[in-house]
Amino acid sequence: MTATESSPRQGEPESGSRPIYPRLLRLRHIAPNAWQRAVLGEGALAAAVLLVLADLASAWTLLVLPVAVAGVVKAHDVLAGLLATQLTIGDEGPTVDDPEAWYEDEGEPADGGEGEPADEGEPADQR
Repeated sequence: MTATESSPRQGEPESGSRPIYPRLLRLRHIAPNAWQRAVLGEGALAAAVLLVLADLASAWTLLVLPVAVAGVVKAHDVLAGLLATQLTIGDEGPTVDDPEAWYEDEGEPADGGEGEPADEGEPADQR
């Protein structure tokens, strides 16, 4: 490499390492697989073509449907980022490691505890 060529910075992926769909939408928090990218990109375009050829939608559908799908994917990415920051900032709530946190002070389940506890002496079909 010569002095005039620029090398990627440490920790940054090369420009060709990420697929074009996440790069175009600048996705930061989600990474769709290859089949998901195909369904979202080419699938939306194929659905739009079918709708237009069947005369169920106008020709504008060829532009609007793929853009709408990309907008939903970007909104999902933004929402995933917001939820990730809220989880790190806020209280995580009860975890699997702390099962007592799922119960209220009286020891009953937080959902009201409508069901009867199973008697360990008799099988469930004999109650």
